[in-house]
Amino acid sequence: MCVPFDPLSEEKNVTSGTARRALAAAITTVLAATALAAAPGATAATGTAPAARAQAVTEAQAVPKLPPKTEVISAGPSGYLGSTEDYDSEGMYSYEYRWYRPDGTSTLLSKASSAGPALPNALVSDIAVTADTYDYRVIRLHDMSAPAGTAPVVIDLRTLGPTHTFVGAYGSTLLVTVGAPNGPRELHLVSKSGTKLSDVKVTGVPADTGRVIEAKGTPGTALVTHNPVGSAWNKTALVVIDLASGAVTRADAPLTGDQPVAASAERLVRWQGPDLVVTDRATGKDVTTSVGGHGGLLGLFGDWVAYGRATATGGGTAGDPLLPLTARSLADGRTVTLLDRASSVVNGPDGTLLVRGGTVGKGEGVYRIAPGPDGVPAAELVASTGESTALTLTGTSVGPVVDLDLMNNRARLSWQLSHDDFEYTVELIHQQSRQRYRYTFEDQSSSRFDFLWRGNFADGEGEPGRAAFNGDYTWELTAKPHNGIGPDLHATGDFKAVRTPKLHDFNDNGSPDLLFRDKSGSLRRVDTVYDAWKSKVVPPGDPEYVGEGWQGHRQIESVGDVAGTTAPDVVGVDASGVLWLHPGTGDERNPLGARVKVGGGWQVYDRLAGGSDLTGDGRADLVATDKAGDLYLYKGTGNTAAPFAPRKKIGFGWGIYNQLTAVGNIAGAAAGDLVARDKDGVLWLYLGKGDGTYAPRVKIGAGWNQYTHLVGIGDATMDGRADLYAFGPDNTSYVYAGTGGWKTPFQPRVPTDVLVTGTTGADVTHVS
Repeated sequence: MCVPFDPLSEEKNVTSGTARRALAAAITTVLAATALAAAPGATAATGTAPAARAQAVTEAQAVPKLPPKTEVISAGPSGYLGSTEDYDSEGMYSYEYRWYRPDGTSTLLSKASSAGPALPNALVSDIAVTADTYDYRVIRLHDMSAPAGTAPVVIDLRTLGPTHTFVGAYGSTLLVTVGAPNGPRELHLVSKSGTKLSDVKVTGVPADTGRVIEAKGTPGTALVTHNPVGSAWNKTALVVIDLASGAVTRADAPLTGDQPVAASAERLVRWQGPDLVVTDRATGKDVTTSVGGHGGLLGLFGDWVAYGRATATGGGTAGDPLLPLTARSLADGRTVTLLDRASSVVNGPDGTLLVRGGTVGKGEGVYRIAPGPDGVPAAELVASTGESTALTLTGTSVGPVVDLDLMNNRARLSWQLSHDDFEYTVELIHQQSRQRYRYTFEDQSSSRFDFLWRGNFADGEGEPGRAAFNGDYTWELTAKPHNGIGPDLHATGDFKAVRTPKLHDFNDNGSPDLLFRDKSGSLRRVDTVYDAWKSKVVPPGDPEYVGEGWQGHRQIESVGDVAGTTAPDVVGVDASGVLWLHPGTGDERNPLGARVKVGGGWQVYDRLAGGSDLTGDGRADLVATDKAGDLYLYKGTGNTAAPFAPRKKIGFGWGIYNQLTAVGNIAGAAAGDLVARDKDGVLWLYLGKGDGTYAPRVKIGAGWNQYTHLVGIGDATMDGRADLYAFGPDNTSYVYAGTGGWKTPFQPRVPTDVLVTGTTGADVTHVS
């Protein structure tokens, strides 16, 4: 195949007919505002009416699809060259390069994971350029207007010399640098006809020409910016080359900073600081216009110049005048906003521009920029990535059920938004109580965010707050894009928080509560919460009043769920020996229902311990010791009217103990366990066997007579293991975290303020 260099033939390619008109056809579309199909139960409001969103979906279906993270490299009459960023399963990224056509079809040219990249063609041309390797020395020219299967022209620059390196393409002619990497370089024009290579040295190249930054051009002309060698290495110089003669026609002095350049047949425009300098190529006259900053995107079309700052979707800063892609009239200075943001600009057929960018109304994709019938430029979407330029919700892991038991009263909640760089606030609102958890983050740099909800009501992770109730919740998300493009995102959804019933959880929030009676006979409930930052159990608030008249009970015991509901119950023995059941309700304000008489004769017992499942049937049971030291089991039935089965004697000699505490499963077996303190202050562990009996006792340790009350509080430290609470007469309060092992069932004690703040040891007459 012969591909000789002919600037005029490239001009003819630019003005060819059918394919050019197909690419230039205006396809107007509006992208769907969200992808909420990925977020069941969620709703979003971003200021777009439902009818407009429906219209957006319909119109988007008519637009050729483009993979996300695709940028435009160059364009020709039959299509455009795009690079797509891709990530593998290990998070490594690579690039895929394709030629995209107006009908939505594409041809794969190169994958950067297995070969070199595709490279821009400075002219509007169907010649797509790829490199075999990243040293840019073996170049392939793909004629995308040729029949399918046509082999590319291969130009091996290694055959021309050790330093010949590709820097640009002008149709089928290559611009090549020759010279040492750190020294001055020559510029050459290389083309191929049949098997013969042509290597023409460009004349008039400045002696200090260094690393080429950018190679742009118009038919017959190359515009090359470079960093000069020597003292001006940090500046940028411009060289203009006549491609037909291979000679430099203009060489500008180096200027400070980056100098992006664009050109048309009539004009040359370059960025100098905060100004655009437009040069009339016929007269050489410069016109300077301030645009409020230095961007990077430039394009000339007709009597207009397009400019802006290159940003990714979601990138940029609110209020930046260069964030939108703007067109300025070179005739009268008018400005028109074309896109809300843009990332790449190339010349297209018929003097148009092709821009990768987005608008709030139409979303992300490739836009064709051209003057309309009234001469005012407009942007028309010709390919869509399906992404939103505005910040939208695309998915969430929340709901419909959040099981807080899976991570020991924690849950990792996540949301996926349409792009990066935003601040957000999430509120989890309990529908019945209207109490809420609030989490705010001001600098979210990735589109997916998550946080660890610790099953509480608090303002962020740094506060323990109150334990959150089980039940129905609404989540509310508010997110504000840092770039200020589009409205703030507001989205909501519902979920149900669930936990299995807990031994001492009287208000259905997953955290253990303690009941205590004061010297006036009032019963109060104090909630607990585990403060992960301080590594201790704390009271999230003041004790709550439960009821009065409890001085009439000689014994009070929290026994778990024996009445058949999910809430824990309380039993009490009055002065005449009658046992009363106070069924739990799970209601924070009224945690105990009306009492139910169980039966008389309970004055024979001096110790009660309830809450552990000794029989392995999933129900809490009760044990009692009489004055003779015999131990009896009362199996739970789940029946409020008759909560216990007839008693069964399971031991004797228990009169040596002055404290019995059912602690649930603290030793890792399936059945509930018991700790007993003897009169010398030694604490013993009795492991439940699951058949209503205990294994032989194991000594835990001495010194436990310093406490007046020991309570099997349940999992207070939220690590999945049952713990022990200890209260002393001098207003001391401790938690012994469970280990899950029978040899050493408890960790060293940790002080807690539960039943300390606002009370005194003398005030508390009973704790359960």
